[in-house]
Amino acid sequence: MVGVVALRTQAAGRRWWIPLPLFLLWLVLLPLAVVWLPALVIVSLVLEINPWRVLTISWQLLAGLRNLRVQLEEREVDVHLMFF
Repeated sequence: MVGVVALRTQAAGRRWWIPLPLFLLWLVLLPLAVVWLPALVIVSLVLEINPWRVLTISWQLLAGLRNLRVQLEEREVDVHLMFF
């Protein structure tokens, strides 16, 4: 999966496209996942929910980010995020 960030800094300004390999983001988030995974399993067992189902639904939510487009527009700055 690859993400693209487009920035425009002024109303008639230049637009920059920055392709971001998302595996770098996953490497940053990996330590958080190591901490959250046991906590997620413990909370799901306390609430009597199947931990495997919680994990599969979480994975489906992450996989659903494919082809996501986010646009933030201000007077001076536009930010466009696209995930392929």
